[in-house]
Amino acid sequence: LCRKACRKAMTVLNNNGTALEAVREAITVLEDDPLTNAGFGSNLTLDGTVEGDASVMNGENLLFAACGAVRRIKNPICLAYDIYQRQLEPTPLAKKAGIKIVNESKLVSRKALKQREKYKAMLDGVISAQEKVDQNRIDEVEIEFSESMDTVGAVCIDDIGNVAAGCSSGGLLLKRPGRMGQAAQYGSGVWADSLDKTRRPSIAVCTTGCGEHLVQTLLAKTIAEDLLVEKNCPTVDLHHCLNEKFMNSRYLRRIETAKLGGALVLKADNASGEVSLMWGHSTYCLGVGYMRKGDVRPHTQISMLPDNAEEGKSVNVGGTAFYFKKLS
Repeated sequence: LCRKACRKAMTVLNNNGTALEAVREAITVLEDDPLTNAGFGSNLTLDGTVEGDASVMNGENLLFAACGAVRRIKNPICLAYDIYQRQLEPTPLAKKAGIKIVNESKLVSRKALKQREKYKAMLDGVISAQEKVDQNRIDEVEIEFSESMDTVGAVCIDDIGNVAAGCSSGGLLLKRPGRMGQAAQYGSGVWADSLDKTRRPSIAVCTTGCGEHLVQTLLAKTIAEDLLVEKNCPTVDLHHCLNEKFMNSRYLRRIETAKLGGALVLKADNASGEVSLMWGHSTYCLGVGYMRKGDVRPHTQISMLPDNAEEGKSVNVGGTAFYFKKLS
């Protein structure tokens, strides 16, 4: 699926599309597949419906746009992109956006329905007033919930050095209707900045994990700001940021359970021409795919926590680097 998304985005770039357009198309591919918790196949709310969050940010002009808890929208990332586009217009457009609207049942996959039925039954049992709470059973529910968070995101840099980021999520399984996670909130789900790309590095970030943890730490913006200040190896800086500003964040000091988060980060340094693509996560695993112009096929991998590491207690970081033509 990551390879498919990469190829779709590269088609946009090869046809002189922008970084933001490439991000939108990559995430659309991910939303359309029931493997992910975004768009079709998203986690279901307590009411059994799909409510999607999505956002985009264009580093070229620093504009951000998002939609939250939207129903019947086939591709929330397209709605977020349309909201972004409308900010560029001097006056509101009179015509409709043309975003595809579907019956709610069209967004429910068999997998999501089975998951809801299973966990709803377990939840009903745990909170029953006549039942003694079994702590081991609650812990089991929490652990399995963490495996159903597959938020999707993408970052991109185009030929002229502009960066963009986007993300989309169906939210937590059995969330309360109307709940919005990091994918719909400023500085939490995405960040992109290439406004002064000839004078300082450009950076794009998208995040995944438990939305409440990511919102409280403004993780996307925090990572971006840290990596622009720090001058060490970018992967070392990312590891330090995830540990100090997320795992040990003063804003999460009351969280005693697992702190679940992850990020995909792109940093482009015009002074050296080096582009660093990095990822880090405290979740059990993180699927990653990337592609450069001229590549025959995308590069993909599943980044895993070490065998002796506990999910939500440790951070794993990886990355790669390549070079681009310096901007004049």
